[in-house]
Amino acid sequence: MKVRIYVEGGPKGTNADGLRRFKNGFKQHFLKLDPHLNSLDVSPCGSTDDTIRDYARAVGEHEQNRIVALLVDSETLVSAETPAKHLKTRLDSANIPPNERENIFLMVQCMEAWLVTDVDALEKCFGKKLKAGALPQNPNIESVPKRDVLSKLAIAIKATPSAPYHKIDHGAKILAELNPDRVGKRSANARNLHSFLRHSIHL
Repeated sequence: MKVRIYVEGGPKGTNADGLRRFKNGFKQHFLKLDPHLNSLDVSPCGSTDDTIRDYARAVGEHEQNRIVALLVDSETLVSAETPAKHLKTRLDSANIPPNERENIFLMVQCMEAWLVTDVDALEKCFGKKLKAGALPQNPNIESVPKRDVLSKLAIAIKATPSAPYHKIDHGAKILAELNPDRVGKRSANARNLHSFLRHSIHL
């Protein structure tokens, strides 16, 4: 069984190079989770709504021998019981049937919440002038508001030659270096995604 995961991220429009870099960044990150995920098909789709729209289209196609999954930012603290309930209004708008809402996952509260969990990955992108002490220290990275994640990341890289942070230019590069175990240690939603991906290898 093959898996295609529709992920939020990448540039708007038809920037093929930017989309390719985001695709590769996510793919390299997931391969660190398990090298057997080499058949995983990662599809960066841009905004949350664009990603949900593409996922809805894939769900409607009912392609044989392929599981489709969704990965988007939560934007806010998740209090709902499941990612699907957190995204209910958007999933309803996209006409995604209730029985097709199982393989839905969240980056909480944004992709950068993953990035700030791994100082080594950030240093490979920004260098040794990175101020690691300025990064969020909360063991539960999901409880840190999106605005605080972004502001603390900006402070941490301010003195580096590559500052300021740019989601397209830097995000994909950091993702490719990002250690999944470090993300999972601080994010329950990331751990749920990891379990799903590992299980999918054996279907």
